[in-house]
Amino acid sequence: MCDRVVPDLGELRGELRAAGLFELREGRSLVELVALVAAMVAGLWAIASYGTYAALALVPVLALICTSFAMYGHECSHRSLSASPRRNAVIAHLTFTVFSGLSTSYWRNKHDRLHHGHPNVEGVDPDIKPFPFASSQGGHDACGPKERFFQRYFQRWLFWPMSTLMCVGMRRSSIVHMWRAPRNRAWAIEVACLAIHHVGWIGVPLAIWGLRGFAVYATIWAGVGILLALIFAPAHMGLPVIAEARHDWVHQLQTTRNLQVPRPLSFFFVGLDYQIEHHLFPKIPHANLPRAAAITQAWCARHGIEYTTTPYVQALAGSIAFMGSAWRTPSAVVA
Repeated sequence: MCDRVVPDLGELRGELRAAGLFELREGRSLVELVALVAAMVAGLWAIASYGTYAALALVPVLALICTSFAMYGHECSHRSLSASPRRNAVIAHLTFTVFSGLSTSYWRNKHDRLHHGHPNVEGVDPDIKPFPFASSQGGHDACGPKERFFQRYFQRWLFWPMSTLMCVGMRRSSIVHMWRAPRNRAWAIEVACLAIHHVGWIGVPLAIWGLRGFAVYATIWAGVGILLALIFAPAHMGLPVIAEARHDWVHQLQTTRNLQVPRPLSFFFVGLDYQIEHHLFPKIPHANLPRAAAITQAWCARHGIEYTTTPYVQALAGSIAFMGSAWRTPSAVVA
């Protein structure tokens, strides 16, 4: 790109705006949320009524539903669900903090600011350095001896099994973030929401069903961890890890790929199979991203800009292979 004039992204934004793709779809999103809640309630009721065999059948389904439900908090964090800041905040607290046990302020810092602002940038993007893994040689060299040993000999095999702990790790980081955050009204609201999560998801089931209630909670959220890895890893892993980048929006395309997912399954991604458009224009609601992708791909083709869209299984295979050798792969310098 360094010998080519980089086109103004405002031109593409204008095309998308003229097509009405920045118009929010709050009503549709709320209907989808209600449907997911109804499915969750039905699944939990079936487990409570029919016991172990129902749990074995329904926990994977509930993990998928819970993952999608939480992703609406992700959309609210980007303010792409509602035109009302208050409703975005309320839904984010309900889907993220109360339901998922994650501080929204933690998520905004980790995801909206660091990941979206610096995708795949070594030492900045937290999504490419989940403890105790490394996504580049520089990240590996910055670790202590025990982490480096783990990365060399075990990272290849343990990344996916350990993704069952992803939600535990994010909740721990969220609590640490809240412990260090300034004490104000927003902080008090988040702490109250986190308390509701732990009482509702852990305390009440323990009191009523004992360890079986906790086991359902733990296995559902272990499944959510795997599903989150299956959503986020193929979108970025296997693409360049950047030491330094100049053109922010070009950088987004160099470190992000769209995923070709069967349409019925795409519903559960809540737009995150269209990572390129989501990274370039995070305020486009997920329901409009398929149309935005067609316009963006054509615009990139007109300007000779690489646009990566990959069948999901192929992208997943690439991310699995990447984790095996990432610790010894140097980061790139992209102009």
